[in-house]
Amino acid sequence: MKKKVCVGLVIAVGLLMVCGSSVVAKTTLRYAFWDKNQQPAMEASIKEFMKRNSDIEVEVEHYSWGDYWTKVTTGLATGTAPDVFWGQLGYFPTMVTKGQLLNLQPYIERDKVDLSPFYPALVDVWKYKGDIYGMPKDWDTIALFVNMDMINKAGLDYPADLEWNPKDGGTFLKYLQKLTLDNKGRNALDPKFDSTHIVQYGFTGANEFNTLWSNFVWENGGVGVLDKPWGSEIMLDQPQAIDALQFLADLIYKYHVCPPMGATGTTASSWDLWAGGTAATITHGSWMLSAARVQTSFLWDVAPLPAGSAGRISCFNGLAHNIPANCKHKEEAWKLVKWMDGVESQKLMAPFGAAFPAVMDAIPIFLKGFTGKDPEHIKVFIDETANTGFWPTTDKWYQITDVMERELNLLWLGEYKTAAEAVHKIITELRSVMAK
Repeated sequence: MKKKVCVGLVIAVGLLMVCGSSVVAKTTLRYAFWDKNQQPAMEASIKEFMKRNSDIEVEVEHYSWGDYWTKVTTGLATGTAPDVFWGQLGYFPTMVTKGQLLNLQPYIERDKVDLSPFYPALVDVWKYKGDIYGMPKDWDTIALFVNMDMINKAGLDYPADLEWNPKDGGTFLKYLQKLTLDNKGRNALDPKFDSTHIVQYGFTGANEFNTLWSNFVWENGGVGVLDKPWGSEIMLDQPQAIDALQFLADLIYKYHVCPPMGATGTTASSWDLWAGGTAATITHGSWMLSAARVQTSFLWDVAPLPAGSAGRISCFNGLAHNIPANCKHKEEAWKLVKWMDGVESQKLMAPFGAAFPAVMDAIPIFLKGFTGKDPEHIKVFIDETANTGFWPTTDKWYQITDVMERELNLLWLGEYKTAAEAVHKIITELRSVMAK
């Protein structure tokens, strides 16, 4: 009996030790993202978060862009989505209208979260019916990435104030022609220039709404894809939009300063033409700064977009942190999001120089992180925020994108003789999509 009592006491004491303050039961959160360039900054913030919240463990999951959205969209439908994940405006409308995202408004109001440090536009784009469903993480604009070695060799100045028009191309076209060379070293302004043996292009671009053609449409006075955010009227058949798209096609087939964009395949291939030293300039987003640092072997910089008749207009976008509506650890997930997008965390991540922080006070810290091979005129991206175009918010965005990418790809490949033909096909299909 005495032995049994002693054994019982030992077990009881052991249970008390296990259940005591020395052992903390942890909640594990899954955090998903797609941009490998931003991983060091994300992990630094998460490490500090876990240090301050010993009861929460965060597991970081990285997926490529395509795999990421398969993982997230499937997970939202099956209840297996990560607890916190990066949100993108193209996917946001479908998710929020299906009730798949957690409404953050009650949490923001309960915890009295100050939203004034953020760029106001970054907060507004994540609203649905007046409530906020995503906390701003970063922002991006589009600028002209330029190979300064090619520019200097051609005897040209830094392209600070180029302009374009669909009639004669303006100073932008002349600049590109001087940078386009055949295998005999003649540029595209030379009467003897051989367009069948080009070894260096003045420009390249990807068949993308945000990095290329939307900016030219807006700069030429066009409204864009939709009449307004959450709108229902397709506006690509405006003359201003058609003329802008025709100008981009003319860069390929009339002026020979740009390769057929569809021929290079993916967005990465167009970027590789620039980063690999085959093309002198490319319009792209600020999120590619990190890639440019490690992928180039030449002196490079960023310059303002060429201005059209309506001025210089850039697509303005921003990522956010989202939480699934059916998240099993809502309070812990919200605590992580509130920390990562807070002023202290944003300032902690800013020196990594991966993406412009959503918190305005962190911008100077972000800029100080740029040294060595980084661009001299990085503030161009900030200047571009002064005049921006809106993302066409709609729950049919990816149906719309499929049609536009397919038909514009045919335009860039020369399958359509004119942009008007491509737009006619796009409009016909998209009006059917919007009517459903």
